[in-house]
Amino acid sequence: MKSTFRKKFARLLVLLAVGIIAAIGVAHADGWWDDYEQLAQKTELEQLHATFHASISVHDPVNLDSPAVITQRTRDILALWSKDAELTVIGTTITAGNYIGNGDPEDPATCPIPSGDTSAAGKQGTLCTFFKYVAGGLQQANRWVSLSPVYKTKYVPVKDGDSQWKSSVYFECHYFDVSLNPATGQPFWTAKSHVYLSGEAKKINGKWLLTKVSSAAVGIPIP
Repeated sequence: MKSTFRKKFARLLVLLAVGIIAAIGVAHADGWWDDYEQLAQKTELEQLHATFHASISVHDPVNLDSPAVITQRTRDILALWSKDAELTVIGTTITAGNYIGNGDPEDPATCPIPSGDTSAAGKQGTLCTFFKYVAGGLQQANRWVSLSPVYKTKYVPVKDGDSQWKSSVYFECHYFDVSLNPATGQPFWTAKSHVYLSGEAKKINGKWLLTKVSSAAVGIPIP
């Protein structure tokens, strides 16, 4: 009788041990998969970040970009924003304020000139307004490139209650004039503007898009 009881008890302990090990394994697997998913989303967000800087930077610093190239660059950067995105430029200049909605650089109805309304509740125009008429990197006369310190860049992708990805976003744009010095043939690398972008992005129809962002001047990018 005792022997039978011992055998049954031993089997029970084995089953419990197997169950515990399996549960731990599943938990570790779930944690690993969550980490993998988040890393994959960060990689996609970094591609958005790279495209932003490639689009805002001059492509032909020697001869200057043609109007057609600048229009395409403007479209490339607008493609990184949702249709109803909002950009708030913080500052005291006449171009500060809210730029709401997307637009097309060849459609005056969706890409009007800045209104001059710098009030907190006002509207300067659309995102297209900002990038076509305000952003220094997209003005034809400027030979600007935008550099971004990776150690200041941050994304925190998470899933919301509807299992949709969203992420906080922060990166900096440090603009330099790369006009050539005729004496040396090398770029001047003159500092022109330093700003940050901070806000939110969402994954919409499988693509990460900026949705609500604020921007203002920023200092030296000290780690």
